[in-house]
Amino acid sequence: MQVKPNRLHVPSVLLLLLLAAAVAPAVAADTTIGGVAVALPPPAGFCELSEAEPSDHEMVVVMSGLIEKTGNKLLGLSADCQQLADWRSGRRALLDDYAQFQTPSAQIDQLITSPQASIQQVCSALREQGSRILANVVGDVKTNIEAALKNVKMNEASFVGVLAEDDTACYSAQVQKMQAQNGTDKTQIGLVAITVVKRKFVFVDRMSVYVDADATSALLAKVQATVAALYAANN
Repeated sequence: MQVKPNRLHVPSVLLLLLLAAAVAPAVAADTTIGGVAVALPPPAGFCELSEAEPSDHEMVVVMSGLIEKTGNKLLGLSADCQQLADWRSGRRALLDDYAQFQTPSAQIDQLITSPQASIQQVCSALREQGSRILANVVGDVKTNIEAALKNVKMNEASFVGVLAEDDTACYSAQVQKMQAQNGTDKTQIGLVAITVVKRKFVFVDRMSVYVDADATSALLAKVQATVAALYAANN
């Protein structure tokens, strides 16, 4: 049965993730979605967290609970390898760059009959959402990001809109201003790729400190590379 886009819950827990933890821990490199085996290769330069690490195990529990409240299931998380090493040794209080794999819980046992059409429908719904939020802004990615940053308040997130779409995924973004647990003010950008792997929906989330529109374009390319690697690992 084809999944209707309005039943999908696009990850909106990014702000909670940042406020609740210094790092997003990985669950597993490989998992199953409704009985279907799926390989989850982390992004280039990223390492998965190990449940053998006490702090990692604790965060698996915390993060899984937060994501569950959004209607999604956590499949796996990873972080920049150097940042992760520094975080584990206590040299770093927060992780700035980390990635997640999620899937919508309500569709976990369903098979997507028309992956490409479903991705197009989701992207269309996200564009409508972006149009409502940025009703008075019509421009390129840079303009939309600047408008979102202008309107977003501290410890809130603002949807930027769809950044790109192809046959394999729909890519959207949101920005947020937050004060971390150590008192540091940060502006973060989160990119989400919605794709279908082995006829199952997979969300690829990528978080990073916001620098500028050019850096966001570079981050988008990295997320696209992660989606390509995800496809390659499962074909």
